[in-house]
Amino acid sequence: MPTLNYYGLPGLVDMPTANVMPDADLSLTGSYVDGTLRGTIAFQVMPRLTATFRYAAIPEFTPDSTPINQDYYLDRSFDLHWQILDEDSWWPSLAVGIRDIAGTGVYGGEYIVATRHFGADDRLAVTAGLGFGRLGERDGFANPFGLGNRPPRDFGLGGTVNFDQFFRGDAAVFGGVEYQASDRLRLQLEYSTDIYTAEAADGVIEIESPINLGATYDMGRYGTIGAHYLYGTTFGLSYSLSTNPRRGAFNGTLDAAPEPVRPRPVSAEPYATSWVSQPDGAPILRDNVERLFEEDGGLELVSLSLDPQRATIRVRNIRYGQEAMALGRVLRVLSVTMPNSVEVFEVIFIVNGADASRVRVNRSDVEALEHDVNGASGLMARADVEPAGRVGDPDTITIRGTTPDRLTWGIGPYVETALFDPDAPFRGDLGLEAQARFEFGRGFVAEGALRVPLIGNLSDARVVDGVEPGGPFPVRSESALYYQESEARLDRLTLSHYGRLGDDLYTRLTFGYMERMFAGASAEVLWQRVDSRLGLGVELNHVWRRDFDGGFGLQDYSVTSGHVSAYFPIFGDFTGQVDVGRYLAGDYGATLRVDREFANGWRVGAFATFTDVSFDEFGEGSFDKGIELTVPLGWFTGTSSRSEQTTTLRPILRDGGARLSVEGRLHDLIPDYHQPALEETEAMLWR
Repeated sequence: MPTLNYYGLPGLVDMPTANVMPDADLSLTGSYVDGTLRGTIAFQVMPRLTATFRYAAIPEFTPDSTPINQDYYLDRSFDLHWQILDEDSWWPSLAVGIRDIAGTGVYGGEYIVATRHFGADDRLAVTAGLGFGRLGERDGFANPFGLGNRPPRDFGLGGTVNFDQFFRGDAAVFGGVEYQASDRLRLQLEYSTDIYTAEAADGVIEIESPINLGATYDMGRYGTIGAHYLYGTTFGLSYSLSTNPRRGAFNGTLDAAPEPVRPRPVSAEPYATSWVSQPDGAPILRDNVERLFEEDGGLELVSLSLDPQRATIRVRNIRYGQEAMALGRVLRVLSVTMPNSVEVFEVIFIVNGADASRVRVNRSDVEALEHDVNGASGLMARADVEPAGRVGDPDTITIRGTTPDRLTWGIGPYVETALFDPDAPFRGDLGLEAQARFEFGRGFVAEGALRVPLIGNLSDARVVDGVEPGGPFPVRSESALYYQESEARLDRLTLSHYGRLGDDLYTRLTFGYMERMFAGASAEVLWQRVDSRLGLGVELNHVWRRDFDGGFGLQDYSVTSGHVSAYFPIFGDFTGQVDVGRYLAGDYGATLRVDREFANGWRVGAFATFTDVSFDEFGEGSFDKGIELTVPLGWFTGTSSRSEQTTTLRPILRDGGARLSVEGRLHDLIPDYHQPALEETEAMLWR
């Protein structure tokens, strides 16, 4: 793992290196120097590409004479760091980077940097680079690429890319060394070319020397701490914590062992089928399946249909986040409970009352491959995954589970946060939430949630102004009023129906109070083949804005919104999504989203929305964009769970590009049980 500098990127102290983090690493870095606080999230998007999002608080700083009415200037910025060449033989690694690529440009700078390791165990690393912008201020010289002067920074409303500045203006040479003094201790010395012109002019910091010294100590799973002497005038501290979605907090799983496969006795004669006419045979089979499901704790029987050679079982997966694991446990239970003559197992997982897919497996393959070294991949290769309705169920015996309907409810704490308020970087509420959900069967689902905040400061948030005359209706910019004017609020209360129109066509229809701000009706159709990640969807909504008090009342603003959506694979574990249509403020446009999805449920993605709302009408930030991080609960606990926590890092929430929030969108549910997802998680089939 490379050292992360004060900007949260691979580097020394202030200056970058050409190193990269391990693929898919996610790091959080905090640093403090002379009152300036920086918090950075860095993600190794690909083996050579690192992306960061940074939030900085600079004391008593007024960039470009911008009026300021607070003790800290709060700045948001994005960076990209791309390693062009690996270190090899006598060649150093080489990287290029752009700092503050789409922000105010306060930290704007670009670099080309090389790093080479020397000595036993590569303990000494030498770095040299060429900096531009902020990194080209000390002893600068004429641009070596002949790109001319660097134009003055004009970030306007922020959020746009400053293409006209990249690698322009004077350049300067920076460098440094790092020494691995022990397994955990590293020492850094660097020559910095950033002279903090704007901050020094405002008296934020004093710069007397280009030499920075540092030491970092690796505390293992508890992160890395650093202490540094900077600019010849001050001391600084840093802390970095890294994780990787591919590495769980626990080795293996803490789940109970599954039911072992029961091989049938070898017989030269056909297996008997007299059980079909046994009067109490069907209830006995159902009770045996339900007993083992209850012991497992993660599965529920909806229905069971049989004939002498085939069994079709409909199941709710209420626990397993990795769907192949749920499939493997169902197959084991069927091997134990089904009569010997049943050779074909068909498993249909029920998602909100709708059949997601039909997985057909030969029982003899289950028996033969349970303990095979490549048994999981071998079984999935032999399994048939097809639309649930393409083949009819057996009609000799059909019996429902004893509890086909499902009620879940709970009361517990909740935490809700709001980030990047210009007046406060972090706001949050802690309170109690009561929620309930009932699956009626036949695709009908009712659910609701009531929240009562106990402590917090979300009600102190300001109402975002700046909606221009003739611009978008103030939908999200007034979201603070929903905290200020309610003590207890109905977050959602809906009735939905899920179904299928054909082999690859799935439907959802939702009525009610769908989110904190809007109520109405939402209809969706999804075309999704069971053997492909490509999907197409259409959604249409008509909603009214709810009263600020969080009750049942509605305001006089209504809007019809909707989108045509395409879901598609990009490469590897990267997926894309494009939504084109009308948004809540009545604006038209499109949203582009790219995610990196991991087999264990982690997802890291970014999105951007562009509509016919101009940058000026949108206001600060220019357009809607953000980073979204989804973490499965089971990753932390070591036990299987379908619960997950999603956090959206959005620089600012305004009206343009605002989309309705609806629980249970089809593409978030149905593809989990299709062939690509089952094959992706096949390693968990026998766990």
